[in-house]
Amino acid sequence: MERRPAGPQQQANAVPDLPGGKVGPLGYAYRTKCERVAEPPGLDCDDVEWRVVTTAGKTYRLPQALARNDDGHDAPVALSRDGRKLAYYSRDAQAHVVRDMLTGAEVAAPPMPQDKIGTGSMLVVSDDGRYLVFDPREGSKYPGVLIDTSTGKRTTINGRYEPVAIKDGVVELIRYIKTDLWFMPVTGGGKPVRFDGTFVAPSEPAPDQRTVVAFDHGKYGRNTRPVLTVLDVSTGRAVREITVTGLSADRGYLTPTIWRDATEVEVKFDGKRGWELYALNVTTGKARLLKRYDTKLSNLTLPGEAAGIGL
Repeated sequence: MERRPAGPQQQANAVPDLPGGKVGPLGYAYRTKCERVAEPPGLDCDDVEWRVVTTAGKTYRLPQALARNDDGHDAPVALSRDGRKLAYYSRDAQAHVVRDMLTGAEVAAPPMPQDKIGTGSMLVVSDDGRYLVFDPREGSKYPGVLIDTSTGKRTTINGRYEPVAIKDGVVELIRYIKTDLWFMPVTGGGKPVRFDGTFVAPSEPAPDQRTVVAFDHGKYGRNTRPVLTVLDVSTGRAVREITVTGLSADRGYLTPTIWRDATEVEVKFDGKRGWELYALNVTTGKARLLKRYDTKLSNLTLPGEAAGIGL
């Protein structure tokens, strides 16, 4: 897609391109928003781009990352749990690339045509950057793929499952509606566990390796406060519910992501103030605010979460 020269406002507020070499771990990534235009009326998305923000607060453009393919489908980026690895679809390589943010070293997966990127595509990267999971179309039966970037090996993943996380050599996958969780070793195997309920947005496994925290979509809208459920990943049993307190609003969507320690899990909250990040104590249900994000950014992507567009 041809890009237009930056206008005066863009030039005045220029954000530097991501440099080579050591940059430091990333705190989050986001896309710039489409511009609303009068003639013809609608949205102009030609200048949409990905940007990354380091934990030190420095923002960089990521022009090498495809933000939108020629078919108009949005391409995600992904961050490892520690923010040290960045994965994206490269315009030049026509393949997914993983960059080490501490050394600047890059490794590319086998080439893949950009038209494989469909509606709501998803991307997850392991902490060591070796493994990627790419799902071409969220919510469909199109098969995903596990990619070993060190060997180029590609392993097909059942299209009914969506990626959640890669941790300690295990890929966490979920099938919605009939809620199944499948913890698949990167070497293959494992089997799904069925849960009684409609659970979405599960966290990575807790440090005890026995439980996850998930959002009960079936109860969304029927509670005065958001409720999360602790699930036993070996039996499929709902262990207990957590009524979450301390949020900036009583209504909103909660996405648990990575665990800080044995009692706290990070939760992305989409409420009336926009995106906020909380540390949730799963014992008390008390959430404490870690960060509030600029309401002008879109498609907020945090370390360790399954990155997707249009979810």
